[in-house]
Amino acid sequence: MERMVLRIPRMWADHHVLAVRKALADIGIREVEASSARGLLRLSFDPALVEGDTILRALSDAGYAPTEEIQLLEPPANKEPGSAWFAHDVRATQTNRLDLEMSGDFRKY
Repeated sequence: MERMVLRIPRMWADHHVLAVRKALADIGIREVEASSARGLLRLSFDPALVEGDTILRALSDAGYAPTEEIQLLEPPANKEPGSAWFAHDVRATQTNRLDLEMSGDFRKY
């Protein structure tokens, strides 16, 4: 599987994201993450089934031509999956009494 990250400036609302996802689904791409807030599209594809040029052509034909391909950065040292960076500790918290008094039925105006 290869990954591709593209900047798509015309994808600025949810209906644009749906149109981009449909255009990619029509050529067999299912692993798609699209952000209308950032105008970014991240996808994974099998190069044996779909070529990168086919993806770019499908997006352009749908009216969402990417402006540039963004290079994925390698994770910094010691930040790979399985490292201590991803370890989670149990954390106990206690809600502040004042927050409880100012919430719900106890709200004071």
